[in-house]
Amino acid sequence: MAISGVGAVSGAGLGADALWTAVTERRVLTGPVTRFDMSRYPARCGAEVPAGAVADLDAMVPGHESLAARFLAVGALEALRHAGVPEQSRAHRLGVFVGTVMATRPVLDRGIGAGRLTVPWRGWARPDTLLDTLREVVTVTGPTVLLAPGCAAGNSAIAAGARAIAAGEVDVAVCGGVSELSLEILAMFTSLRALAVDTVRPFDVNRRGTIPGEGAGVLVLESVDRIVARGGRPLAQVLACAAAADAHNPTQPHPDGNGLVSTIAGCLDRAGLTSDDVDWVCAHGTGTPASDGIEARAVAKALAGRRRPVVSSVKGQFGHAEGAAAALEAIVAVGALTDGVVPGNVTLIEPDPACGGIDLVEPAGRRAPVRVVLSQAFGFGGGVSTVLLGRDDRAVGR
Repeated sequence: MAISGVGAVSGAGLGADALWTAVTERRVLTGPVTRFDMSRYPARCGAEVPAGAVADLDAMVPGHESLAARFLAVGALEALRHAGVPEQSRAHRLGVFVGTVMATRPVLDRGIGAGRLTVPWRGWARPDTLLDTLREVVTVTGPTVLLAPGCAAGNSAIAAGARAIAAGEVDVAVCGGVSELSLEILAMFTSLRALAVDTVRPFDVNRRGTIPGEGAGVLVLESVDRIVARGGRPLAQVLACAAAADAHNPTQPHPDGNGLVSTIAGCLDRAGLTSDDVDWVCAHGTGTPASDGIEARAVAKALAGRRRPVVSSVKGQFGHAEGAAAALEAIVAVGALTDGVVPGNVTLIEPDPACGGIDLVEPAGRRAPVRVVLSQAFGFGGGVSTVLLGRDDRAVGR
């Protein structure tokens, strides 16, 4: 199974190249939220898609009351064009697999205020409307699946698409994760006291919380034979996927990280690899006091080998894009595999001693061969979804 194209909308703007450039330039894209009045909130930061990029959507896809629907459609068009797959064709079976965390609920935000609640019912009570704009610009001839496993959504979508291709259900799988910054999400995390007031600092001893973000990450999956037959080159291989649910706590993983340990072991076993084969762990790394330590210990346990696992999180740069996070991080993993760059923990100042079992990448990052990347994501309720991606030598020099 291979990745043939990628597309992104993020705090860096429109495009997968913009995302990867922001990573390699070590830009921190969180800052004061401008879309909502945050004056009564103690933490007022987010990672918004730039206003100019939002305005550019008008010329790219049809209008929709949900920004998330438009983010997703733009990401899908970019990914299909990158792959060289016609977006309007019935010559192949094209399926859509999308993960989200309440992406249509921001429509409800716009109806909150003085007087009666007035909001189009279908914009938030019908989550499948999230796919309307994508269906307008892409001819979907296969199954359409919308998943909502919390913030593991993007990896869950990749896994669902990979299974559909392996089973012969589709020829092309458009796999994405999407989220739109929501006042409800900001209020929820405020009530949980889980927000940082300035910067997300994954694995830092002084980390104080996360910062919500938004966007869409889309990957096109196909069989290697199909890509090569039309003269294309795979960007990367999907070596394995695994999921688990520790069902320990509504908002926190199990203290022993059992779900993550299980998915890492499952991925390595299915791919026939060992812990020493993993060159980079693209961590969930939200910057919250509880989660980062659990994740670090679980990774150290699951990847115990001749060396400490190499770990970093890009959420210090992009915040936590919720439903889009894992898909955007998979795209970052493709960049790491292609360019031989391990992204750094850009906002790391003082590593937490509790994370001593892993090799935390310094803020500047590292230039080194990257052949295998493990990318993991947690969701509320204990869900964990992990993907193992590998370099395809045919992609070198693309």
